Amino acid sequence: MKKVSFLGHFAFGVDKANGQTIKTKILGEELKRQVGEDQVDFYDTMGKWLFVLKMPFILLHMLRNYQNVVVQPAYKGVRLIVPCLVLLNLFFHRKLHYIVLGGWLPSFVGKYPILRWSLKRLDGMYCETHLIQNELKALGLEKLMYLPNCKQLSILDESELTTSSKAPFRVCTFSRVNQTKGITEAIEAVNRINKEKGKTIYTLDIYGLVEDEKWFRNLMDGQPDTIHYRGIIPYDQSVSVLRQYFCLLFPSYHAGEGFAATMIDAYAAGLPPIATRWRSNPEVVEDGVTGLLITPHSVDELVGKLQEIAENPAIIDRMRPACVKRASQFQPSSAIAPLIQNLK
Repeated sequence: MKKVSFLGHFAFGVDKANGQTIKTKILGEELKRQVGEDQVDFYDTMGKWLFVLKMPFILLHMLRNYQNVVVQPAYKGVRLIVPCLVLLNLFFHRKLHYIVLGGWLPSFVGKYPILRWSLKRLDGMYCETHLIQNELKALGLEKLMYLPNCKQLSILDESELTTSSKAPFRVCTFSRVNQTKGITEAIEAVNRINKEKGKTIYTLDIYGLVEDEKWFRNLMDGQPDTIHYRGIIPYDQSVSVLRQYFCLLFPSYHAGEGFAATMIDAYAAGLPPIATRWRSNPEVVEDGVTGLLITPHSVDELVGKLQEIAENPAIIDRMRPACVKRASQFQPSSAIAPLIQNLK
């Protein structure tokens, strides 16, 4: 009997760059590294209805042949996978582990009593932030552990950090491209500053997967040449791209925001973020130390911060060493420790 089976969205054979798939692959590889190549097997949730049809048989196989079953479903799968897994485990008594993606689960659990019953019977739930951990605890769930988002990145040395002294300053967004990630607010803030000053103070590059092509085409239509969409960057190239920028803009108000992986990319590149005080962001971004915090939806506040750091770029440069130091806390080898320690 092998030690660990891991069910998640690996997207085998498909080039997927979304946060769920990246995190699944990173944690899976780290499990193999720490537990042993021959002791860990992966099972893929990709396939929608085809996976739903196969799911009971996959879970049954995992419970029969592995001491530990680790699952990492997104919200579309958790209602099916976790209850089914818990019910089948009544006959096998394996250790069950659920790695929670993002910050949507606390608001989701209350809608489904069977799901809450099932979650209470797991041997471990691993949350990206302490906020999510505490919200789930308030709902009566137990065996909650902190397992922060993580990435295996080449973190810049302090000697490699650059400084910025004069405009135009290059800023970027580096996340999924949708309305709730604050892309519209980022564009509006940059355009407003440039218009008020009558010259280019900032340029904005937008990176990431566009989730609504029509909305984004309309948004970009007629934008000045200081605003550009730069496509999708492989996660292992993020540091080399982001190190070229002055700061990261993350004015998100996404309802399911957890520990945004873009923060790790930015920190590894010595790039302080300007982020909203939204969900777990204040837990990840220490205001004035590793980045700056603003009120969600407030373009005025974002404009004010951008004006302040344009007038005094040293504010950003002083935070860069703290960013790279913070990045080391989110390496997979250390982040995954709570799961490793809880395996049977």
